[in-house]
Amino acid sequence: MNLIDFDHNFYGRRSVLDVLKKRVMGLKDGYRQNVALLGIRYIGKTALLQRLISQMDEQDVFFVYLDLENRDFNFFANQFTKSLLYNFLKKENLPLQEDLKLLCIALKDRLPRTVFIVQAIESFSSHGKYLEAYHMLLSLPEVFTQETGKSVVLIFDEFEHLENFNIPDVFAELGKRIMTQKNCLYMVASSSPQKTQAILSEKLSLLFGNFEIIPLEPFNFSEAQGLIDHNLEGVKIGLHLKNFIADFTGGYPLYINLLCQELICLSGVYAQEEIYAPIVTQAIENVVFNPWGVISRHFELQINALTTQKSAALTVALLGALAQGKHKISDLVENLQLKPAQISARINVLMESGIVERNGNYFHIKDKLFSYWIKYVHQRRLHIIDMEIGRSRKLFKEEINKALNDFGMVARKDLSVRVADLMHKFDNESFTLCGRRYKLSAFHDIKPLKLRTGSGNYFDVITAQGQEGLWLVVLKKDPVHDNELNGIIEEIKKLDPKPARSIIVSLSSFDENAKLRALQEKLWIWDEDQLNCLMHLFDEPIIVR
Repeated sequence: MNLIDFDHNFYGRRSVLDVLKKRVMGLKDGYRQNVALLGIRYIGKTALLQRLISQMDEQDVFFVYLDLENRDFNFFANQFTKSLLYNFLKKENLPLQEDLKLLCIALKDRLPRTVFIVQAIESFSSHGKYLEAYHMLLSLPEVFTQETGKSVVLIFDEFEHLENFNIPDVFAELGKRIMTQKNCLYMVASSSPQKTQAILSEKLSLLFGNFEIIPLEPFNFSEAQGLIDHNLEGVKIGLHLKNFIADFTGGYPLYINLLCQELICLSGVYAQEEIYAPIVTQAIENVVFNPWGVISRHFELQINALTTQKSAALTVALLGALAQGKHKISDLVENLQLKPAQISARINVLMESGIVERNGNYFHIKDKLFSYWIKYVHQRRLHIIDMEIGRSRKLFKEEINKALNDFGMVARKDLSVRVADLMHKFDNESFTLCGRRYKLSAFHDIKPLKLRTGSGNYFDVITAQGQEGLWLVVLKKDPVHDNELNGIIEEIKKLDPKPARSIIVSLSSFDENAKLRALQEKLWIWDEDQLNCLMHLFDEPIIVR
């Protein structure tokens, strides 16, 4: 049985990859649309860009990939110039060189202007004249495209780190060049979406409309299931365990890949043809609890990076409180005994770094597994003295077993029960679900019912009294079609009193006609992703079909 090969088992993101390919092909046809790929750390941005490069080996397009994280200007300039010249040699099937001087010698006759610029950049950099070198560097793509007649796709990974080069007006100067370089497509990626959006809108304001913003989120439930199947191909695992892993990892491809790798190893060690709950528990212990487990170590490094800054103790306490379910500023103030201004300032820093997200007045640790690790591993290490060897490990394993059992119990509940339980948690808060804002009343008298359409079909509903009057939630596991929706709308109109608000919840899909009709009738439409977004906000397991 082979371990997962991360380099050659790219999965998902097909729609995003297709968009990136389209932008590259558009550049060849004279149409340029720059792209900003935004998503939190380890969500798969770099893998996606590298996949693009590997699949788009077009003769007329040169890719230059630049990783800016933890780099100084000299490295950046050297990587930029060497990559451009090296790729030209490769495309022309010429003998390859890696030393910059040898690259310049090899191409001096073919690309004299380009080589002249490269040598000027190297000279300025070696004498510490970084501003001059930066200006020359930004002119390089235009000179190269003019001299070769080819196009360039310039990729800046962790784009926001350009500001660490301490070059005056580093983004403004870049913006001027982007405006004029018609044969150079810029793709930027960032693990600090909020910060990068601010750079694009404030420091590159003239270009903001020229950058297509593509957010990269964790996989949804069905995509996470697909990645598990992909990784565990040929290995048996029950649906319940697969669903649990999809929920437990929060849909993060990195965690799914690492956990599946550990499952494969353990199934081989114990000679198991099928993965059962004890192996899942052991795999989670190995990678999440063990201090040298790969995910545990990854989280330790994240904590260390956050606590090298000011207010380290407050950061740790704040993350611990968020992991414990304290999601409002008022709850955090009470829990931490601090002033609202102190907490808000630190939360803003965590939001800027992509660790914490805000939805309405609720603040969450965006990474579900990171939150779980903080609550059940990191906080216990800080506050619990292990008087007995192995006690913490035993407690963690018991907690994982409980989480597995609880997930199974919740998953077996009827959809109407799950949604009714969720509605009990609403308290006149506003939330954004998949880009649309909803205000959810504080409800009472929440009742699951069944209604019958004129055709004789029954459908599940929930009625609840809110401040505005009666709310009606229609629940559908199957796709909603136009004819069926018409029947549902007719029954809603017969109700007395008439609902102040009606919501159609479907775990599958709406056909376009049904969606348009629902919008005309001013019905809210929630799909599986929106419903599970609410489940996440209230720390509930996801809905399993």
